[in-house]
Amino acid sequence: MRLTLEEIAKIAGVSKATVSRVINDVPSGVGEETRKHVQSVLSELHYSNDSFMHSMRSKSLALILPDITNPFFADIARAVTRKAITENYVVILVETEFSEEKEQEYISKLISKKVDGIILVPSGRACTDAHFLPEKYHVPMVLLDRKLDGAHSYAGIYSDNEYVAFGCCERLIKSGAREIVFISGPLNVSTSTERMDGYKDALIHYEIPFDHRKVRIGNYTVESGYQAILELEKENISYSAVLAANDLMALGALRALKEFSYKIPEEKQIIGFDNIDFSKYCEPSLSTVQQPSIQMGSQAVETLLKLIGGKKVSQTIRLQPKILYRQTTK
Repeated sequence: MRLTLEEIAKIAGVSKATVSRVINDVPSGVGEETRKHVQSVLSELHYSNDSFMHSMRSKSLALILPDITNPFFADIARAVTRKAITENYVVILVETEFSEEKEQEYISKLISKKVDGIILVPSGRACTDAHFLPEKYHVPMVLLDRKLDGAHSYAGIYSDNEYVAFGCCERLIKSGAREIVFISGPLNVSTSTERMDGYKDALIHYEIPFDHRKVRIGNYTVESGYQAILELEKENISYSAVLAANDLMALGALRALKEFSYKIPEEKQIIGFDNIDFSKYCEPSLSTVQQPSIQMGSQAVETLLKLIGGKKVSQTIRLQPKILYRQTTK
């Protein structure tokens, strides 16, 4: 006969709640020595919690995003939610607001809430002890869009940022632009550095000297793209094209270029990233990179559900973006 939690608690000399926390791998509320003691008792009793855990599954997945107001992340959230619903899972969506501290706190709380798995779009790239809590407590986690340094044990779904950034610069160079500005996102994010690397690789390939003055660090907002152009103009730096690391910064840059009365694309060309809806409706329509956001979100759910089911998965899945040429390029 299967022992009840109350019977196990009496044998171990602890509360029923403590036994429940140990069985469910809840990371808080139980001291390390007590946890080891209860685990030893469970082992001696040959207690298997597989069926118990199955019945306790919440049928919920957590999606941790840096910014839900960013249209790119909104597309990912929509794709994750739609795919999860088809598999009879609900999605708990949390926003870190680019705070690495909030991210670590949410990971711990979500494990305590007994979510079946976590999809994480990291706020930064530094890996902390909190990022290994899912592994410690046997909660599958999949990284999406952005990488974490040193988190090699987690599967990840990524876009080939370096390759497509190279392609964008190559197109601008072949159209006659040799003075290309790059508006980067924050350098503590893997996607920013990958796109920067693609930009630099293209300059090297076409023997164009790298000029650090033509690199501006933004924060993925419209305002930072706008300010980047204002700074370039104030410093009287010559340029003929702009590659922005996302569409929001590209739209800000486009606004500033129009205020300076530049003819686009005759005098200044510009390419963004992400293909948010507004990019094709602005005037002139924005050339951009179509990120496989829907495929990325759907693939993340598929990968996570395989892990939940105990199956092996590919550690890294890299999807290919596509460059869309509109009216801001020649």
